[in-house]
Amino acid sequence: MIEDGGSGEPQTHGAFDPLSSIPNPRIIPVLKADAYGHGAVEAARTLAAGGASCFAVAIVEEGIELRCAGIEQEILVLEGCWPGQEEDALTRRLVPAVSSAEGIRRLEGAARRVRGPSRIHLKIDTGMNRLGVPWDRLEPVVDAIHKTPGVLLAGVFSHLACAEEEDASFTLEQIRRFRQAVLRLQEQGIDPGELHLANSAGLLYHGPLRALSARPGIALYGYAPDPRRRPVSLSTPLSLKSRIGRIETISAGASVGYNRQFTAARTTRIATLPVGYADGYRRSLAGKGEVIVRDRMAPVLGSVNMDMIVIDVTELPEVEDGEEVILIGSSPHCRVDAATLAQLLGTSPYEILCGISARVPRLYL
Repeated sequence: MIEDGGSGEPQTHGAFDPLSSIPNPRIIPVLKADAYGHGAVEAARTLAAGGASCFAVAIVEEGIELRCAGIEQEILVLEGCWPGQEEDALTRRLVPAVSSAEGIRRLEGAARRVRGPSRIHLKIDTGMNRLGVPWDRLEPVVDAIHKTPGVLLAGVFSHLACAEEEDASFTLEQIRRFRQAVLRLQEQGIDPGELHLANSAGLLYHGPLRALSARPGIALYGYAPDPRRRPVSLSTPLSLKSRIGRIETISAGASVGYNRQFTAARTTRIATLPVGYADGYRRSLAGKGEVIVRDRMAPVLGSVNMDMIVIDVTELPEVEDGEEVILIGSSPHCRVDAATLAQLLGTSPYEILCGISARVPRLYL
């Protein structure tokens, strides 16, 4: 079930509400950070086959990677162009976010040099205080838009700071500020184009925002921003797997790994896996982590090394060299997902997924 957060939308004065609906709102899948560790190119190809017409990335380099792989859909660069990147972005047909009048002027100069217009999305800061034009100080940007015919405003957006929280008051305030900013642009004769405000949390927990386009990130990959409010329809496509490289039996009193963090209290059957923190299996999981072997849980023993970990398979005497081990994923009766590991480490599934390193082969089924 999808829940709507808060008590409803803030009221507007007057007959026209610019956020009530937009023509043809769409989902803009967020593929930044290599699609949260899943592989941006393959994710883009799969989503494009399903009808996605636009993708969002964080930086220009990520957009260029998709273009080099043959992705032809619109690509929105959420952080925009840092100074000096403008021509690369326009040459690759990227749509940069813009957060200042100076950014608009730099893009117009680049558009003249590459002899083509620059389509942009204007980012409004409604409370994150990272990037964006302050929602109540739009005049310099309005003036720049009027004076730069080589820059075409295609959309306006903002980012929600805490839409996953049960207390919806600040989210509703951000929505109010965004509405006022859009109205101000319209009052100055500027068509804001496509409007998008909801991230995964906004899309899942604030139903009225579904009237606009939306930029889901973590929800695309099967995780809810608030694990306590996870719609049953979400499924996680990613598993992280390895294989047993060596099995050995050690005696009571023998230790395992660096700094002898584990000492066997009994005769123990151990298995070594060729995976470690250089692959994204976090070093801080030492003494906490468990993996799945033959639909049973097996604890990680001792330290997590750069390239290897050791697990306890004493209770699995039938296990042999070469058998599959699931570090993130599920079997018929066991599950260890990114949310499980995040809870053990006091972090978020985002960090766990993004931390899977590039040296881990990605296999797409």
